[in-house]
Amino acid sequence: MLLHCSARLKSKTMINAITIAALALSALPQQHSEDGRGQDLFDAKWHAERRSQLFDHFDDKDPGVIILRGKGANPDYREFRQDNNFWYFTGITTPNAILVMITDTRKEYLFVPAVSDGAERWQGDLVDPDEAREITGIKNCLVLGANSADFGLALGDLRKKYEIAYIQRQPAENWMMSRDNLQSAVREMMANPYDKGQHREARFANKLKELHDFEVKDISVTLDALRVVKTSEELEAMRMACVASGAGHTAVMSSSMPGDYEWQIASRMMYEFQMAGGMGQGGYAAIVASELNACTLHYNENSRALDDNEVIMIDYGAEYNHYVADISRTWPTGKKFTKRQREVYQAVYDAQEAAFKLCKPGSTLRAVSNAAQKVIAERGFGNMWHGTSHWLGMATHDVGRFLAKLEPGMVFTVEPGIYLPDEKIGVRIEDVVVITEDGYELISSMIPRSINEIEALRAQAYSAK
Repeated sequence: MLLHCSARLKSKTMINAITIAALALSALPQQHSEDGRGQDLFDAKWHAERRSQLFDHFDDKDPGVIILRGKGANPDYREFRQDNNFWYFTGITTPNAILVMITDTRKEYLFVPAVSDGAERWQGDLVDPDEAREITGIKNCLVLGANSADFGLALGDLRKKYEIAYIQRQPAENWMMSRDNLQSAVREMMANPYDKGQHREARFANKLKELHDFEVKDISVTLDALRVVKTSEELEAMRMACVASGAGHTAVMSSSMPGDYEWQIASRMMYEFQMAGGMGQGGYAAIVASELNACTLHYNENSRALDDNEVIMIDYGAEYNHYVADISRTWPTGKKFTKRQREVYQAVYDAQEAAFKLCKPGSTLRAVSNAAQKVIAERGFGNMWHGTSHWLGMATHDVGRFLAKLEPGMVFTVEPGIYLPDEKIGVRIEDVVVITEDGYELISSMIPRSINEIEALRAQAYSAK
């Protein structure tokens, strides 16, 4: 079936899918990453500025030691992805590194594992202290030592002067992870009488108390607050994640036909994401949900074949330079929406338009959601199954307070939906919004969204049949 799907795709369709990405990529400064996947937007100065902002949150009343640990090595064969907070403050992308920051002197230390020929034979190039200085801008880059011995000695010396260790107590996020899902998993683990385990950050806190007698304080809220308002570099990465996402969504809208499988569509989208500069397999697992499957909010079996005259809802976004897009589009498997499909789709579209009007400084995500809900209720579809918005950034459900007042630089989704299991119709439209000084910018606007735009792409699919 993969050959069947790709054989129908003519050159014109390829141009539609890729041109958006190519134009946007060419508009950026030509500072390419070493692997050729687009621009390297984040340099040592950028990461140093993030650490400086973190220092600014502390005064002289409670001096102490900030300790942030990078993700450990994978116990499996998946691609390594650094903990989001650790990458944010260092740019280091190899396992088992540790950042130490002294709040009153603003001194910084980075510990990296020793590099050995054996390790590099299996894992490729690892970061040594000299390379770490270049990546992070931290002068004091040291070797961690066997079993973290050198790090332990350093902590022992620091404990003679400082009583407080500031750490991240919340579960760490890495690839395809979000804080809300991690917290839910930890709660389930703690409630299970046959488990009652602790996550890595909680175990680390206990060891700091046990081995060094530190008073441990959680700075997760502080770290979250720094990440909520995005810098210009972060916004550029998120725009490019949307561009790569657009390449994938446009490609499958303009080529997929009844008989294609959901998993084939997901595979095609991942290919388009990567060809447009996206990293890995996307920002999260693909949701390609046709017919009744679209009424399962996070369906990801992707095992069904498309049939005639139904709608398919795809929730899938690319990742670019550690930042993700979160995009949902719904379209007919036929050339056009049926009358009922059109009615439902237009209600969701209008709800999203109403929500956009509340995207401005001083508003809240709740106000945005309420505006969408009002339209959907007025059209006779009752209450939505979910809210319309969540923060977006390095994580798909990014960190931040839901009730926070919107400020310029905040990024979030607007994703109303209507789900009618009895009619086997599920419609969700999801886009990415950045708050500006006087309103908002829709950074996913390049991805077809209106009924006319979608039906024009579906006509292309049938003309290539």
